[in-house]
This record gives sequence, C-alpha cells and structure tokens, in this order.
Amino acid sequence: MAKRRQGGHEVIADINITPFTDVVLVLLIIFMIATPILIQAGMKVDLPVTKKQTGIAEKQEVFFTISISADGSISLDGQSYPIENLKPILQQLMKINPGSVVAIGGEPDASYDTVVHVVDIARAAGVTRYVLVK
Repeated sequence: MAKRRQGGHEVIADINITPFTDVVLVLLIIFMIATPILIQAGMKVDLPVTKKQTGIAEKQEVFFTISISADGSISLDGQSYPIENLKPILQQLMKINPGSVVAIGGEPDASYDTVVHVVDIARAAGVTRYVLVK
C-alpha cells in the first residue's frame, strides 16, 4: 500500500472495491432468483389429454376418401363423379356425418391445381377435418 503524507493528512492511493463487490453479489442473487421464474413462465404447452377407457364403445370416426387421377377425374370412395357434383355430395355427407374426416389424395402425376381445387370445394362444402394423402 502506498500511503503518502500531504499536509498532515494521509492520502490512500488504493482503490476500494468492496462497494463494487457488494453490488455485483446482490445483482447475482437477484438474477439467480429471477431466472427460474422467467424460464418457467416462458412457454406454454398444450399437453394431450387422454380419455379414460369406459365400458361404452366410443363412436368411430367416419372417413371419406377423394382420389384424384392423373387425367383429372375425381372419385369419392371409389365411385367417379364430375368435379361439379362434388360439392353437393360432400354437403350431403357432412349433414349425415358431421365432423367426418375427408382424405384427399392423388396420383403422383395429378395436377396440383386440381388437388387445390378439390380442397377448396371440400372446405366450401363444410368439411372441417381433412387430410392430404399420397
């Protein structure tokens, strides 16, 4: 330590880092407490809910399959229909079986525009649950 006398007073030339160390330790404690709280509240995840098995048989979902061939012909569950008749048929099926799942698929050479058009028709007919398949 370098101490100098100057006019009867002692001058200390060292830097006192004790207050700085105290502030750093307080900030460290604050961050250690706050970080787990921020991490836990950071992301909400909707976990799947399981249904309890009951003795009553659950209602089976109804699937309808729309196939699109390379030449643009449309078939619903194996029966060919013109694309103009698809919307009223799907509307009727949705009235009978609301919440049914419609699987829309096409051959690899099928036109993408036709697939999109069929999806639009299905949505306009009231189909809320559909999947695209190969």
